[in-house]
Amino acid sequence: ARIVALPATAARVRDRRRDRSSRASASRPDDGEAPSSPSSSPSPSSSSSSSSSFEVAEPWAPSRRAALLSAASASAVVLPGAPTLAIPSYNVTLAKLDKEARDRRAAQTLAPTPEQAKAATKRIYKGLAAQGEELTQVGGGALSLSPMGIGTWSWGNQFVWGYDESMDPELRSVFNAAVDAGVNLFDTADSYGTGNGLDGRSEVLIGTFLRTCPSKKVDGVNVATKFAAYPWRITRESVVRAARESCERLGKESVELGQLHWSTGNYQPLQERALWGGIADAYDLGLIKAVGLSNYGPKQLRKIHAYMSERGVPIATLQVQYHLLSRFPELNGTRETCDELGIRTIAYSPLALGLLTGKYSTENPPPGLRGFAYKDVLPPLPGLLDCMRAIGRERGKTLPQIAINWCLCKDTTPIPGVKTMRQLEDNLGALGWRLSEGEVAELDAAAEKVGRSTSQNIFQTA
Repeated sequence: ARIVALPATAARVRDRRRDRSSRASASRPDDGEAPSSPSSSPSPSSSSSSSSSFEVAEPWAPSRRAALLSAASASAVVLPGAPTLAIPSYNVTLAKLDKEARDRRAAQTLAPTPEQAKAATKRIYKGLAAQGEELTQVGGGALSLSPMGIGTWSWGNQFVWGYDESMDPELRSVFNAAVDAGVNLFDTADSYGTGNGLDGRSEVLIGTFLRTCPSKKVDGVNVATKFAAYPWRITRESVVRAARESCERLGKESVELGQLHWSTGNYQPLQERALWGGIADAYDLGLIKAVGLSNYGPKQLRKIHAYMSERGVPIATLQVQYHLLSRFPELNGTRETCDELGIRTIAYSPLALGLLTGKYSTENPPPGLRGFAYKDVLPPLPGLLDCMRAIGRERGKTLPQIAINWCLCKDTTPIPGVKTMRQLEDNLGALGWRLSEGEVAELDAAAEKVGRSTSQNIFQTA
């Protein structure tokens, strides 16, 4: 009831203040009369106006609850629980006001100009050139990618990677150090998050790190996010909405690389067309600067390429699981099709989710789901690891560095996951050199002798 009567109450308060002001003005001494005390001497501000005897030192900032009540009364909205027959509105909430405040603060952060972004890219290029590396242009020159990126599936995922918020400070350090080292590709997804994975925690972290990164190279960073083919995303508009939501979590007006996380061609072909149309619309609207795909095989890849060509939308990249224990892109025509269509291959899980780091065995399997999924690969794995160790000893390199460099030699852009500074420093050691053709052939042969491949993504299409 008090909330409903708020406008009338506010009016009465204004009347009482006006009455007090009038009485104060009537009792004030004339200009020619000496003041009775120093405290009654009028200040410059008070002498300029006779309507009020009060001085305001600074603008009044309402509390969150006061702002909520003001918003409700101004729009004639009655909050739930008020005794009225009016239709209640749940649109005015503290959470909404907080979001609007965050949006205002984000809007105050100036986006880098094209000249600043170009200069940052040049700085990244110079840093990589010192190691003998170069940027790779994709999407008809829309983006320039560093030879290696970073995957951020573990940044926020509890189920597989055991994420906890206490890890955030080190993840921030990893991001800052990677950017300063010249890494300009960070891959994430709207499904990478805590618990059930639907809150986009990974995107939120990257957005925060982007805004606080001290390196001047941060303006040249390319964020690649993926839009999940959830069952409720069955319209083009739903994909566009997903792109907008990712932009909000990242604190960006547009994302450099927007990707379809997987194809529904195997189980819901009608939804597939809506996904294609939606990501093309997001590109046309400027929400994403380039279009990418993930988990598409050569057959489905040619279909979407034909559709995008009709729309005038280039496909920049394709992500597939590609490493020494997953060489199907070489065998099923995926690499050949990408090369033919001018699509850059991004190799995700280049360390086979830790199997190629040498720290797991049949006696010490990976924890959780990974241990169950790869139990058949562990027994024959030592032969491949021994081959990698032999090459590593000759070159002074670690197993992860050998595995990542193998992907580089296959002309792909690997995006290993990184959770710690130690892992980042190890992975950066894969840059600035290349395995010889003979060493690559030796590793290929050792991988074939394993006779087992890691399981493919269940959504991988032909």
